[in-house]
Amino acid sequence: MGSEIVKYDNDFNNQALRRFTSEELNLLMIIFHKLREKETNILEYSFYELKKLIMLEKNMTVKEFANTIMNVNKKLLSLNYTYRENNTIVQMAIFKTFKIKLDEQILMISLNEDFRFLLNDFNKEWTRFELEEFVNLKSSYTKEFYRRMKQFKNTGFWNCSLENFKHLLDIPATYRMIDIDTWVLKPIKKELGEKYNLQIKKKYGFTGGRGRSRVIGFEFRFLKDSKEKLEEAEKMKKNEDNKTKTENKKKEVKISTYPPKFLGVSKTEEKKELSLREKISEKIEMIKDYMSKNNAFLKEYTKNGTRNNDTSLTKEMKNRIEKKKKY
Repeated sequence: MGSEIVKYDNDFNNQALRRFTSEELNLLMIIFHKLREKETNILEYSFYELKKLIMLEKNMTVKEFANTIMNVNKKLLSLNYTYRENNTIVQMAIFKTFKIKLDEQILMISLNEDFRFLLNDFNKEWTRFELEEFVNLKSSYTKEFYRRMKQFKNTGFWNCSLENFKHLLDIPATYRMIDIDTWVLKPIKKELGEKYNLQIKKKYGFTGGRGRSRVIGFEFRFLKDSKEKLEEAEKMKKNEDNKTKTENKKKEVKISTYPPKFLGVSKTEEKKELSLREKISEKIEMIKDYMSKNNAFLKEYTKNGTRNNDTSLTKEMKNRIEKKKKY
């Protein structure tokens, strides 16, 4: 499927998708992905493409798949999305065009102009996730929770009242807390618990006149991204750090091996240069030695402020001068 991304305005997460199955939610998110930043243009999708993206059974016949699309179509057309704009309440279908051509096996769809902000204008806050990860989730409750979790990925936690939680995930009003634990929270924990280190904390309070403490909400805590992605990012960072260290070591070795003056010269030239330096150093040492001995001679020659007429010293001085001329 690749790395297709679903992205929409956070406002859509306030909409409860009544009686949508897991496959139908997949189709809706695929449509959102396809219509993103396409304004209100009419787009066409083949049954084959949709079937592939939804990851339905390969042995499903064209007729069976067409019936599935028709059922999805009915639910989507009956979905009256509601939002408030200043003091105005807007309630209508999200899609302006939703046609199924059975003979050609094509779905035609376009976004209603009044709802173009959902998939085109991202100046406000928005929800973003990978389509493949969403499709691979099994439970419809997990899918609906996953969308809200991604809305709060920047903080890593979501606080929600029990009443709002039941509304957003379309949980039957008849469900007791034990039913929510079994049929809603357990599948969510199973599919997202380890992957996102999901922690579910129940909030208790007093309701009714009996004075009994009951669950009134939840606090969900989770990783901002899946463990696999965090580990992959950490691995990439570690590889980059190791690469940088290796490059720095190579530079250090190069600099220590080749002093700045010798960079860019051949090894033969470098050896010649080093040999010349050694000869110069020897000359300097010889001159220093000569000067040292000469100073000792002068001290002896001018001892007590008078000339010393020791002919042996004079002869020695002449000999040294003769040697110096040979250098």
